[in-house]
Amino acid sequence: MKAKTKDVCIATAAQAAAMIRAALPQEQKEERVFVLPLDANGKVLAKPILVSVGHQDGTTAIDAGAIFREALKTGAEEIIVAHNHPSGDPTPSKADIAVTAKLKAGAKLVGLTFIDHLIIGSPDSVNGLGFVSMAEESDATSTRISRIRRGWTGRSRRGT
Repeated sequence: MKAKTKDVCIATAAQAAAMIRAALPQEQKEERVFVLPLDANGKVLAKPILVSVGHQDGTTAIDAGAIFREALKTGAEEIIVAHNHPSGDPTPSKADIAVTAKLKAGAKLVGLTFIDHLIIGSPDSVNGLGFVSMAEESDATSTRISRIRRGWTGRSRRGT
């Protein structure tokens, strides 16, 4: 029997990526942006919330206001944002890096802790993980995630 979503605590980026991947359609023709709302202890408050769907050219606008609004509706204190790359390659673009910094700053303004921005690719992508954790890969998140919530690791497969 599967655990209910609200009984799940997210401790690693791999766990969060698995939840997001489960919410994606099998055939990914366009980018989809999700927010995963968490309480202050990393407990999942709702299934990944689809915030926007992009175009078939693989682009989408990541609307910070919509992300924060959806997270706050659930009573979230922490958020993980994720989007897929339909190409299957989770390598962050310059736009992905820039939006990560904006999301982190915006989350702080509305009283949310920004944990990570995940880019989901195909499970057999070049990095072997099928996703990239911007908390681990980008200079855009200058505060180490492990300092925000003890034990969070962007790449760990521990507990998955």
